[in-house]
Amino acid sequence: MKGLLIKDIRLMRSQGTLLLGLLVIVAIFMGLVSDVSPSFVVTYITIFLSVFTATTISYDEYDNCYLFLMTLPITRKKYVNEKYVFGILITLAAWVIGMVIGTVMLITQKTGISEAEWIISSLMSIFIAIVFMSVIMPIRFKFDGEKARYANIIVMGAILAVAFGASKLIDYIPGHITESAEKFFAALGDNGIVVLSAVIAVAALLLSYICSRRIMAKKEF
Repeated sequence: MKGLLIKDIRLMRSQGTLLLGLLVIVAIFMGLVSDVSPSFVVTYITIFLSVFTATTISYDEYDNCYLFLMTLPITRKKYVNEKYVFGILITLAAWVIGMVIGTVMLITQKTGISEAEWIISSLMSIFIAIVFMSVIMPIRFKFDGEKARYANIIVMGAILAVAFGASKLIDYIPGHITESAEKFFAALGDNGIVVLSAVIAVAALLLSYICSRRIMAKKEF
């Protein structure tokens, strides 16, 4: 797995440097010319770069690279393991970069956000990015080339549609249910919400990993 990690890290250096530079420039530009919050910038950079893991699978598909990799002491299980380890590492690295930019924005903009609010909102960006990666990875293992792109667009569109629909349906939910939900989250507190979000992210990652393992085991090259 170490060799695969080195391969993907070198690919990240060659292909991801320009992408990272563009993301940083866009994030700084949004912070200077608009009212975008530092928390949004952290989430934006973290999610965008976490999805880069799926891009490395595309490079492995070129010129029957899958077949070549499997002739090496690399199993399908190890291949899936490496992609998820690489994805987590990239997500953490992107989060650190986003935190640096976001902290600078926080200091210069003087938004009045407390340290506790800043830390909690920043941690939430990691969990959101992990959930996004968890959704995309099995799809990328399942479909090849153009089919994967269309599948990603459909899934992301479905997620946005569900989120939009849920936001509209809130007005039609009975008052006693919304009050119970508010009391539940109030009882959890900020720390409880962070822990709950972490549990959901880890559960999504584990489910995604299991699905990817099964898909890769049945995949024909």
